[in-house]
Amino acid sequence: MAVLHTHEFGDPTSDPLLAVHGVTGHGRRYRRLAEESLSHRRTVAVDLRGHGRSTYDGPWSIPQHVADLVDTLDSYGLGAVDVVGHSYGGAIALALLVAAPDRVRRLVLLDPALAQSGEKTSQAATNTIDDPGWATVEQATIARNAGLGDEINPGVVEDIAEHLVEGQDGRFRFRFHKPAVVTAWGEVCTPLPDEIHVVPALLVVADRAELVTPDIEAGLVALFGGQLDVVHLDSGHMLYWDRFDETAAAITSFLN
Repeated sequence: MAVLHTHEFGDPTSDPLLAVHGVTGHGRRYRRLAEESLSHRRTVAVDLRGHGRSTYDGPWSIPQHVADLVDTLDSYGLGAVDVVGHSYGGAIALALLVAAPDRVRRLVLLDPALAQSGEKTSQAATNTIDDPGWATVEQATIARNAGLGDEINPGVVEDIAEHLVEGQDGRFRFRFHKPAVVTAWGEVCTPLPDEIHVVPALLVVADRAELVTPDIEAGLVALFGGQLDVVHLDSGHMLYWDRFDETAAAITSFLN
């Protein structure tokens, strides 16, 4: 059993929401969404295994992440919850629906990393292995802010404060375990499931990221049938930084 480290927001007696971050990320990335747009909900945002302040021990497969989510929900005494997953978290959230459909009431997929190209993810894994880090916090901040405009995004500032750590070599890197991340890049190549237990779902596509291809979107539409709402945003992959207002509006409209 593994109970993940969590970041909790909102009224602990209110309707629960489980939030799952993407590869190399952490649960506190959902803080603004939880506090500003979902303050009437109880948001439990996990640090996935190999990320943030959760255990770094393997295995780091999607089935293990799903088991960790179930263990964490059990530790809170939560049954069926609404689930929001970004990027790799979207792939894990979809796998949770397949493996434990009784735990997912509604599903929000934020630019999910599903059925990705093996060539593309192999390069991403190699980049993770070779990651030299940054010499200064300022360099890391500028790199994290790439594509988000000339001004440093407030979400990036918060991300740096929570997630950047100095290694024994004096270089700064984000708080994750490289083997877990390399495994994740392979896991996102997993094809879409053949069938699911259908629940109401929302797909938010970040068009500039080109992660959710037309074929993947069509596959999800077929899986969920008339229960899937689709929203496209002119955004990069970090849509809750790049287009916070539009992302929050799509989520709150769907969940409310």
